[in-house]
Parts: sequence; structure tokens; C-alpha cells
Amino acid sequence: MDYKLIVIIVVLLVAVVGYVRLYRHYRRNIKKVRFLFDAIDNGDFSFNFPTEKRNKEDKILHQSLNRIKLFLQHTREEQMEREKYYEQILNAVDTGIMVVDSQDNILQHNLAALRLLNADVLTHINQVREKLKDEHLAKHETQAMLKGKHVRIIALSDVSHELSNQEVDSWIKLIRVLTHEIMNTITPVTSLSETLLKELDNEEQNAAEPQPTEQAKLKQGLETIHKTGTELLAFVNNYRRFTHVPQPQPALFYVEPFLERMAMLCNHEVEIAVTPKDLLAYADESLISHVVTNLLKNAVEAFNDLQSIPTTKPFICLHAYTNEQESVIIDVSNNAGLIPDDIASHIFIPFFTTKPEGSGIGLSLSRQIMRVSGGSLSLSQDKAQGITTFRIVIP
Repeated sequence: MDYKLIVIIVVLLVAVVGYVRLYRHYRRNIKKVRFLFDAIDNGDFSFNFPTEKRNKEDKILHQSLNRIKLFLQHTREEQMEREKYYEQILNAVDTGIMVVDSQDNILQHNLAALRLLNADVLTHINQVREKLKDEHLAKHETQAMLKGKHVRIIALSDVSHELSNQEVDSWIKLIRVLTHEIMNTITPVTSLSETLLKELDNEEQNAAEPQPTEQAKLKQGLETIHKTGTELLAFVNNYRRFTHVPQPQPALFYVEPFLERMAMLCNHEVEIAVTPKDLLAYADESLISHVVTNLLKNAVEAFNDLQSIPTTKPFICLHAYTNEQESVIIDVSNNAGLIPDDIASHIFIPFFTTKPEGSGIGLSLSRQIMRVSGGSLSLSQDKAQGITTFRIVIP
């Protein structure tokens, strides 16, 4: 065979073998790169390409792939931390946030949205469409792009507290005007009638003969004016308390012994549950005691007003605990009967009362105390269990 032909064949064979090896090496490297990205797409960063006992080229490739993995892993961890951070911020605000796509699917929401809409889970607008019509919910909607798709960001806020504050402010202004005008009018009348009564009494003591009929009528009329004026002044002073709640002087105090003292003042057996046992509150203890005492008094009176014997064991319960915002909650509950809805909607309005001897100031004053203390007082009723609960929130 020709020598040159042999050389050509050998060269071709070497080239073919080299190409096959290079192709196999290329295929192996392509598989390694594909494995890298498939694992990352699945969120798996547990793999590692070996660098020991490898040829120079494989070692360089494996080191490079490991660096890419570490870089992407670090980037992913930073992204997850940022997402958790933003999620914590969203859950810390009182405004409800929902991200809704074009099919009304709720893609994301925060805890405030669940609370405001009274829902355990939110996946679609249809779940809460009726609740979104609540007049106490203010809604603000904006458009945005998320991963190339149009979404709506819905912000929800509870304006009932703001409306309640405006209502209270209106009542305070009204009561101040009324009490000022009534006091200015009645005080001199009461003072003058008292002076005239004293003069008549002095004349009676100095006179030897019985007083004439006209003088007796005059005295009776003055006594009536004085008694009525005095009662009206006492009545007005009672309402002035509503507009002159003292500035709270907050301090730390243990809730359990505080409630035990309140229960001792109540002429009824009271159940007390405090979680944890060493629960502390930061508020004006004397003002809070006025609120708790008034609620306990109302509960006892509710039992006294019952026309029939309760079918279940009567109870009054004081339950103290903390909520997610770390506010101290004191629930004052009883099973003396539910408050009718038409009455329940008015019980915190000054002057409103269903008791013949009631002043209508107790609950409104209690709510005002909680308002100036930065907290709140509200009513809730479990109609299925027949339990009425007044909730005190101390921030």
C-alpha cells in the first residue's frame, strides 16, 4: 500500500477518534449545564460538582458551575428574605391589601385583609364581594403589572373607628353647650330660691302668729323650685363628667390582681381567667377600674331584671389576654340575656337608657374613658350561646 495513503488514513482515524472524544466530552458538559439549570428551576441547591481527581478541563468546568450555583443560590436567598421582609411590613399595617388578577383571583393578601373581611382564607373576590360593600370599609384601587399581566391592588381600611370618634366629638360639643347654658340658667334660680327660703324660715321663727295661707303657698313654691333646680343641676353635672374625663396617667399594673379586686366589689360570683398569669397592662388603673366596675354593675343588674329563672347556670366572666398586636384585651361576659339589636346600636350614645332610674351616661362615659386612653370599648353578642360580651382593648 502506498505510504502516503496509509498516513492519510491514520490521520483521518486520529481525527475521527478525536472528534468522537470531543463530541462525547461536549455532550457530557451540556448535560452538566442542563442538570444545573433544571435543579435550580426546581429550587434544589443540594448538589455539588466534584473537583477532586478530575482532569484540568473538568476541574475548571466544575468549579465554574459550582460558582454559578452559589451565586444563584445566594440571589434566591436574598430574594426570599426580601419577600419575607415585605410580607412582614404588609402584615404589620392596619390597611388590608389584596392583589387581584383579571379573573378576580386573589393572588396575594395580608392579615389585615382577612381581619377586615372576617375571612379565614381569600382566593377569589366572589368570597367577599358582599363584604366589600360594607359602608364602614373604605376602598382604594390601583392598576399595576405583575409578571406581564394586569393586576388590581385593592387597599381596605376600617373607617368605623373614625366615624365613631367624629360622633363622640359631636356629642361632646353638644353636651358642653347644653350643660353650659343650663348651668348658667338654673344656678341663679336655685341660689335665689334658697335665699328666699332662708328669709321665710327666719320670719316664721320670729313671728308669733301662724303664717298666712299666701305665705305658706309661697314657701311651698320656693321649695319646689329649689328641689327641682337642685335635681337638674345634679343631672347636668352627671353629664358634664362625660366631657371632662381626666387626662390618663398610665402606669404598669398586673391584670389578674386588678380583676380580682374588681370582682370583690361585684355582688355576684365572677369567673376570672388571665393568660398569662403575669399579664401586665400599661394604662391608668383608676380609669380602667371605672370602666370594669360599670360593666360588672350592668351585668348584675341584668340578672336582677330577669323575669324568669335562666335555663343555664348564670355566670359573669372576666377574661384577659393579648391579641396579635400585643394589646391587652379584657372581655366582660355574661349570659343574662342578649341585648336587642335596636337597643344595642344605641347603648353607647349619651343620654340613652332603658332603665327607669338610669342616667344613660355609664356606657358612654366608659367608652369615652377608653377613647382618651387610646383604647376602645365595644359590644359583641353570641346569639347561639346567648352570651353578651363587652370588650376592653388597652393598647
